This record gives sequence, structure tokens and C-alpha cells, in this order.
Amino acid sequence: SGVARKWRLSRLRNDADAARSSSFSACAAAARAESGSIAFTAARSWSKLAPVRKLAEFVRRLRWGTLEERRRSGLVELYDLLAQTSFHDKYWVFLGLMLGCVREGGPLPRDRDSDFAFLDRDLGDFMAAVAVLRRNGYSLRPLQVNNDGRTTKWALKRRGYKFEFFQLDQRADRYRWHTHGRNPPTELVNEVPAHGLTYFELYGRRFRIPDNAEQQLEILYGNWRQPDPDYRYWRDCQATIERNPWTSSRRRTAD
Repeated sequence: SGVARKWRLSRLRNDADAARSSSFSACAAAARAESGSIAFTAARSWSKLAPVRKLAEFVRRLRWGTLEERRRSGLVELYDLLAQTSFHDKYWVFLGLMLGCVREGGPLPRDRDSDFAFLDRDLGDFMAAVAVLRRNGYSLRPLQVNNDGRTTKWALKRRGYKFEFFQLDQRADRYRWHTHGRNPPTELVNEVPAHGLTYFELYGRRFRIPDNAEQQLEILYGNWRQPDPDYRYWRDCQATIERNPWTSSRRRTAD
């Protein structure tokens, strides 16, 4: 459609500007072509799936309440269940949930998932906590496998709301994590400065949050204080240090 064509051209212009300002000038042409292809594919896929998504949300509202009701009850329940485990003080709010908490005072209104992070040294405690969540009705979604053969991101779902946990590897004074895109299959390697943790009260619970949250948000989102409807994580995140073809298994069935 004309709208989709204008949207794609706008993305291409933005990607071209970003590539020209990058120190990786040798990759600029390839980056523009790849970003344009991803943007167009994403727009087309979203257009096709929109009616299905609307119907699914209608069913979820009938069964479990509005998105905000599910998010509020889900985060409270998650906190309370994890508070009974050895993992309770070893995870923190991350990515979009961190942005919402710092900028809006709570989750972003349209977010359908909540992001958390933990360090690689606490993987054992996390997996034990996952077992507790699964016994209480949380379904473990199919897992993504990194190019190095590891799984470092887990997603669990409860009453139509998703909770994502990212394992961060400590590299000297940096924390590193992996994310993946599907069209084309791409693995992003991301880093932020290492940090301590403080507390943020949300829905009557004291969640942990990085003590350098504003610094992280600037790296992740740029001008994070101003909402940007055109922001795309795979394209705009300044924490990304590597972009590689995703050559590992795309998904692994959860046990």
C-alpha cells in the first residue's frame, strides 16, 4: 500500500543517515539494504497478523481481563513466587520494563511482556526458580539457541502475558547478552556497563533495578525521555556491538 511504501522509504532514509555517521563505512551499503528488507518484511508480517492478534487479545480479555489487569496481577504473582526461591534477589527489571518504570513510573501501557535480567553465575538459581513457576501454571516457551550453542534467553507465559529473562555474561566491567531477529536470521550481541542494584516499588512490590538505569537507557534508546514510535531495537539500539547471521538452531522445544 502507499502507507507501507512511505513507511519503508522513511526507514531506508533513516538507516542511510545512521550508516553514513557510523565508523563502519565499509558496511554501510549492506546495512542499508538489510535494514530496509527487515523493515519491509516486519511491516508486511504485522499487517497480515493484525486481525489474528486482535482476536487473540479479545479472547484473553474475556478469560483473564484487560492487558493492564493481567500485567499487574502477573507481575505481583511472579514477584511473590520468586520471593520464595533463592533467585529472589538476583534478577532485575530490564529493557522495556526498565524504560517504563523510569520514564512512566510503571510498565509501558502497550507492552505485552516484561523483561528481566540476571547474571550467568546465577543460572542454577534461575533454573530452580523456573521449575517453581512451571509448577504454578507458567508455560515455558520454545527456546532460542545462540550461535555458540547456549540458551541465554527464556520466556514464560501466564494468562496471556509473557515474562522474558535474559542471562547476562560479565565481561570485565561490561554485561553482555544476546538477542535474535528472524527476517533475516540475525544474532545481536549487546553490552552495557556493569552496575549495582537498587530498588523500585511497583504494584506494592520492591523490584530490583540497575543503579545506573538512566545511563543504560541512553545507551539502549538514545533520547529515552521522549517516546519514539519509530524506534526499532534491532536497528536503533546503541548497546549492540556485533551483528552476525544467526546460524544456530532457530528454536528448541522446551522440555
